[in-house]
Amino acid sequence: MMELYDILRSLVTNAFLVTLLFTLARPKCRPRTEYLVLALIVLTDFAANLYFYSRGDYTMLAKTDIVFFLLAGVASKPLFREKTMPWFFNCVTTINVTAAIVVLSYDLSGFFPYPHYANTVLRALMYGGTIWYFRARLRPLYRHAAERWDVYLAVAAGIAVNFGWYFIASEDVEQTLQTDRVPLLLLTALSALVYFVVFHALRENARETALREENLKMLSDRELTRARLALMDESVRQMSIVQHDRRHLGSTLLSLLEQGQTAKAAELIRRQSETLPQKPRSYCRNMTVNAAVSYYAELAALRGIRCDIRLDIPETPPVDELSLAMAVSNLLENAVDAVSSLPAERRELRFTAVCAGQLILELSSPFDGAAVFGSDGLPVACAEGHGRGSQSVAEFVKRGGGELIYNADGGVFTVRMLI
Repeated sequence: MMELYDILRSLVTNAFLVTLLFTLARPKCRPRTEYLVLALIVLTDFAANLYFYSRGDYTMLAKTDIVFFLLAGVASKPLFREKTMPWFFNCVTTINVTAAIVVLSYDLSGFFPYPHYANTVLRALMYGGTIWYFRARLRPLYRHAAERWDVYLAVAAGIAVNFGWYFIASEDVEQTLQTDRVPLLLLTALSALVYFVVFHALRENARETALREENLKMLSDRELTRARLALMDESVRQMSIVQHDRRHLGSTLLSLLEQGQTAKAAELIRRQSETLPQKPRSYCRNMTVNAAVSYYAELAALRGIRCDIRLDIPETPPVDELSLAMAVSNLLENAVDAVSSLPAERRELRFTAVCAGQLILELSSPFDGAAVFGSDGLPVACAEGHGRGSQSVAEFVKRGGGELIYNADGGVFTVRMLI
């Protein structure tokens, strides 16, 4: 005779089992199609379950469920992105999880007043917890394991075969769950341990890979910084040479004009290359940072921006000089770009730095409008693609355990960096 708890257990098991398989995989169809297929599989298996429940044949029900699940897995394969073997790995993993939940829910239900209903509730909780934990924590690691099915499939399939043997070879499933309680629990514990070891190994491998990629990125950034600063230094050197030539040019032009040779003076002017601003100066003792500051000071002069730069940065600063130079470049670039849009009489910026155990840098400039800051305290970019310089500076300060403070008050925008 079919009981209510049989119906509930069948619905819970079928729904969660198929949901778990669909969660492990990567669908390539629309969600609506996915849900329709999921419902069709659940209802078809549920109908078969009702037939065996009505006959009280739990053993044949268990065997039929295994066969039906394998057939459903093959039939639904075209709906997902995985290739054949990764998809088979998903099916094997689903079988292992389901077998472990069946064993545990049956064993633990004996400790509750209504074991049949407790069995159903325990299955729902175990399935739900497994699916939630997978989605929240394990999805990337599991996808990596599925892609490397040739390494892990043999172990997963071995566990599935052992579980399957107990159910398929059994003449009475309920009797098997009772008499083989200890080996089944040991197999469940072993399967949990195996998957734990696999995920732990994948997590450690992912951390090592991320660390290597971060190191490579930092190395690449450092090389990019070196190249950028080299260009800045070369630009400053060229400015110095041109300025030197310009002084001699001025003397020559003055002499020609005093002699009335205006035609020669005009010809000399036409041959002269583009003039550049005043000769660059040394702003601090650290050459790397000085190259960055010199470049943006010259750029500011070209844009008519008055600069008050006073830097006390030692030859060997307390932080990595390349990273510091890049941070300074980002701050100055943002300031120069912002001030360039102001009227000529308001174009000015002030940049100071002192080093007393800790390096303290402050950059201030006038601004128009209202400054908007995000929840992280960084200024919000007004255009897409902007703001990356501020994020780069924030990351540099965070790595060094320092502090970055932005402030906008009284028409003056100030950024202070303590590192």
